[in-house]
Amino acid sequence: MKPLLLISTLASISLLLANNALADRDHRHHGHHKHHHHHHHETVVVYERDYYAPVTDVRPIYRDVAVDVPRESCQVETVAYRERQRSGDSFQGTVVGGLIGAAIGKEIGNSGHATAAGGLIGAAIGNDMAGGGRTVTRYEDREICSTQYRTRYERQLVGYEVSYLYGGRIYQRETRHHPGDRIRHR
Repeated sequence: MKPLLLISTLASISLLLANNALADRDHRHHGHHKHHHHHHHETVVVYERDYYAPVTDVRPIYRDVAVDVPRESCQVETVAYRERQRSGDSFQGTVVGGLIGAAIGKEIGNSGHATAAGGLIGAAIGNDMAGGGRTVTRYEDREICSTQYRTRYERQLVGYEVSYLYGGRIYQRETRHHPGDRIRHR
């Protein structure tokens, strides 16, 4: 990078000198004309250079940072659930209930519609009766798990406080990474 910077600097200086020489020649050549104006524009090129300085001291910077730590705990719990217990033949109960309901429907309504309605209602009642209609409570063991979080504090390295020498003075600056033996001066 340094040879390129040197060449660029020399080229810029050469252009400035040539421009000044031409401006001076034009001024002498046209100097005897009174109302003749020349406008010269100079272009100045400035190159930004990186200045590096030797590091004199590096100190790590630590901070306490909160970290959530998960902890899963499981336990076996006995859970109750209800179940309908079937005892008997539900098909037989449906048929018998349907026949009894149809007979009652025919006697009360004395029509085909009343007979059909009575048969359907009787079948539903017969099905429930044959099923026993009993509800039994049963128990089973299930594993139940949950996660709790605990906050823990850790000291973490977050950067470096760097001291360096530049121009006879000591400067300090924070960096995220260790700079090594030299650092760029801003």
